[in-house]
Order: sequence, then C-alpha cells, then structure tokens
Amino acid sequence: MPKFTPKVIIGLFFSAVGLATLLLLRQPLTAAAWLSFGNGLVLMDLKFTGTDAKGKIFLKPVPAIRLYVAAFLILLAVLLLALQMYLDFQKSDAAP
Repeated sequence: MPKFTPKVIIGLFFSAVGLATLLLLRQPLTAAAWLSFGNGLVLMDLKFTGTDAKGKIFLKPVPAIRLYVAAFLILLAVLLLALQMYLDFQKSDAAP
C-alpha cells in the first residue's frame, strides 16, 4: 500500500516549483498557479493508513470533501494560468 503514488510525487514537485518561483523570482501569480495545481494533485491522491479493531492495517478512503477541494484547486490553477496569459498579452500589446 504505497502512500506516495506518482500523482503525489508530481504534486510535490509542482508545489516545490511554485515555492521556488515565489521565493526566487518574486512572481506571486505564477507561483499561485504552480502551488494550486501541485496541492490539488497531492490532496486528490494522498492516502492514509489506519488500524482496525483486530490490529490489521488498512487504507482509509479519501473523503469526498478532499476531492472537491482538490478539483477546485486544479480549476483555480487553470484560471490563474489564463489570467497570467491575459496579463502577459496586455503587457506585450502596450510595448512599442
């Protein structure tokens, strides 16, 4: 029962890129998109283990609210990327 699936590892990578973008490049909109997508992937697929009354280890199901929040974060990342593209095109149109 692996806890770190490929989706979780990719989500952690995207979150690390978002944090580096925020700290090193000081671009909050781009960092928010990376972090939102990465955290959405982590929330969607991270599974925890528990023990039952007999002491047997089992995999807990992912709660529905976590899936809704993860879907919202991924949708927010897409919207933030669209806003970033719009702002970049506005900036390039203003340049001579």
